[in-house]
Parts: sequence; structure tokens; C-alpha cells
Amino acid sequence: MRTLCAILLILFLFAQGDAAGPAVILYRIGDGGEEALALLAQSLEGKGYGVNLVQGETDIDKHVEKISRINRVQEAVFLAVEIVPSEKSRVTVAEAEGRKGEGRFLSITEIPSRFAEESDRLAASVAAPFGVKITHLPLFPLLGVTMPGIAVKLELSTGDNSETISRLSSGIEKYFSERTGR
Repeated sequence: MRTLCAILLILFLFAQGDAAGPAVILYRIGDGGEEALALLAQSLEGKGYGVNLVQGETDIDKHVEKISRINRVQEAVFLAVEIVPSEKSRVTVAEAEGRKGEGRFLSITEIPSRFAEESDRLAASVAAPFGVKITHLPLFPLLGVTMPGIAVKLELSTGDNSETISRLSSGIEKYFSERTGR
């Protein structure tokens, strides 16, 4: 599994030069949902977005190392995605609690606040197709992220993947179309 993650990370780093348009960083939380995540990546790529899959970390040092590489991507948004099987489908959209920092030097927990306005727009665009409210939480995956970012938890029942993924993809597309005017 670690070898696969390392290969994906290397491909992610080399693929950045080829992406012409906006990019979506899919930061996978946990081990489940491979099929749904692949479907989401395929849907976004079909709409012309660069997609980078990154396996999330639970160790802060490894997380910071990955985030420092991810932060080099230009014109990107960050989606921490957790996909779990469930009897009933449910979607949770969350953004980081705003811990504002002042000055030139910010702590790792204050960095996401610089992108709070764009993260609000991204969260609203993603939550709208599902008709859910946005939750504000302290989000470990967003520590140190220097781009608009949110977390999405997809609880999927069997056979509901394509509809839910389509809605999520359309929310991301709506965000980019409003942001870029495309």
C-alpha cells in the first residue's frame, strides 16, 4: 500500500507541469472507497480539470511533508475526501474553523484562514447539490494547506455511487465556473 501511495505521489508531482487548467487535489482519508474515488477523479478529468490523488496521513510530520509538496500546485482546490459504506447515503461538507492569524508568520493552524473566503465559496458550491449545511470543524487534513480547501465525508449505500459522485463533481464545477467565469 505504501508503495502504491509513493508511486501516486511521484506521478502527482510530475503531472503538475501538464495540467493546463485548474486542479483538484483529492486527499483521501482512510482506506475505503477506492471505486467511488476513482469515479470522482474520472468525472473531474472528463470536465477538464487536473486531478491529483494523494493518500492522507495521520502522522503530523508525514502530513506536513505531503502538504508542502501539494502547496506547489497552482490554481488548485483541496478536498479531503472520506468515503465510507453505509446503509443510508449521507454527505457532510466541512470547512476549517477560522483561527485568524496576523502578521507575516502564521502557525500551521492559522494558514487555512487566509483562504477562508474562497473555502466558503467552495463549500457552498459543493453543499448546494446535496442540500446540506456546511459544518465548521477543526480539520487536521487542512493544516498548512495554502489553497481553498474543504473536507467531504461521503457515506454511500450500495448502488448510490454514481449519483452522489455526479453531484459532488457538479458542485466543484460550479465553484470553478463562478471563480473563473467559464
